[in-house]
Amino acid sequence: MNKVYIRSILPVIIILNSLGIASCRKKSEHPPAVQTISVDTVSFLAKGKVTDVGSASTQYGFCYSKNSNPTLENSKMLIIGATSDPMSFQIYLPALDSGNTYYLRAWGNNSQGTAYGGILAFHVASSLAEYYYDNGSSDYGWRMSKGYDGYMGNLFPVNTSGTIRSVKVCFQSDPQAGTEMVQVEFFDKDRFSIGYTNPFTPVAPDWITISGLNIPFNGNFYAMVHWNYVLTPTNYLAMDQSGPNAYMDLAYIFFEGKWKKLSADSAGNQKAGNFLIHVSAQLGSKKKESVLKMK
Repeated sequence: MNKVYIRSILPVIIILNSLGIASCRKKSEHPPAVQTISVDTVSFLAKGKVTDVGSASTQYGFCYSKNSNPTLENSKMLIIGATSDPMSFQIYLPALDSGNTYYLRAWGNNSQGTAYGGILAFHVASSLAEYYYDNGSSDYGWRMSKGYDGYMGNLFPVNTSGTIRSVKVCFQSDPQAGTEMVQVEFFDKDRFSIGYTNPFTPVAPDWITISGLNIPFNGNFYAMVHWNYVLTPTNYLAMDQSGPNAYMDLAYIFFEGKWKKLSADSAGNQKAGNFLIHVSAQLGSKKKESVLKMK
């Protein structure tokens, strides 16, 4: 009887053991964990970190508000992708109301719930500035010839720091102009690129405003229109050569790896002047730190 009994239950034991092994391999389900690292009060670059992705596909980002306890019900930003560290993430905040204090924290969620990081409080400077050196009137126009890659723009000799929020550019019309696109690219005083706009078609005769920028600067910078191997002519970048600031001669060209003043170039009208490029910036100081309040 014993032998018959053992043989009859052996398959059952094997099945239960197999089920037991499968059950042990199943992960415990839980929400993610995130950390709020910092927010720069000049560039408004927010940084966070996922410290535990949890048990399911995780979304993560930042929420911010003038309310001291921001949640996903307030303004939120979802991060798509990550930085070189797969567990960290960052994003530039959009334009914020000047003169106000904001509160920000990282968030992460999956099918098991939502988790928040610590709250950062930061103040948005109330100082706004618009930099330009033309008189609003166009006397001349320049562009790169079709098929060439080059830049034209102004040096902005400023002694402030902050964040470039928008740029406004004026063009002169050319009946032969097509729909080719250009960009405005910004360079620091050492002529290293610090940011650029999305491509746009230079319509004319008119001003074009490109907003939504978050480009930090500190002191002198350049704003340069970039033509990149266009196939057809574009409208001309307008220049002021008769206004009260024309003597400053701030117009520059960057072509074939060389920077030089446009007035010193060997081609065309060499009279001094400044391009009709206006830059709006939100001023600030990197000395003002954000405050972390842990909850």
